Amino acid sequence: MSPSLILVNGASSAGKSTLCRALRDALPGAFLHFSLDFFMFDAQVLPRTPEGRLRDWATLRPRVFEGFHRCLPALLTAGNDLVVDYIIETPAMWAEFSAQLAGFDVFLVGVQCPVEELERREIARGDRGLGDARRDAETVHTFTAYDLTLDCAAPLAQNVARVSQAWQNREAGASRAFLGERPPSPSS
Repeated sequence: MSPSLILVNGASSAGKSTLCRALRDALPGAFLHFSLDFFMFDAQVLPRTPEGRLRDWATLRPRVFEGFHRCLPALLTAGNDLVVDYIIETPAMWAEFSAQLAGFDVFLVGVQCPVEELERREIARGDRGLGDARRDAETVHTFTAYDLTLDCAAPLAQNVARVSQAWQNREAGASRAFLGERPPSPSS
């Protein structure tokens, strides 16, 4: 069986990383959790100023994102199952990302969260730029369909069970997002 990627998309502070860590430990088989946050926050890979801000981010950002996009096919090709949290910011980013992942078994999950809750979490975390969550919330769910959509207010265990069940019951390689389906319009 070919390796699988469960890709979790949502605004900053929607709970993607928490969900992915729980999925990593709950899904059958050995899934690796991979995230751009590993570069940004966890491993301290990126250069920083003495005050702790990212240095040369405008120059580094496109290269870091492209490198991250290229990591996923490499990990999948090596036979790893992945659960990945990510903020797909623009239709162009989605097009690049989906081209990199074409031919792989991808299951796309959207995490919806009200802006007020995102902003509350953003402030409580203290490690994100204020306004990032609102900006993300206005765009991240506008340009692709999902195989499954979750509500951030649902209990974590319930969302983990929903993803696990939907992923196990899916038709491999038949992702709505990768078949080119568009999200429903707000009026439908």
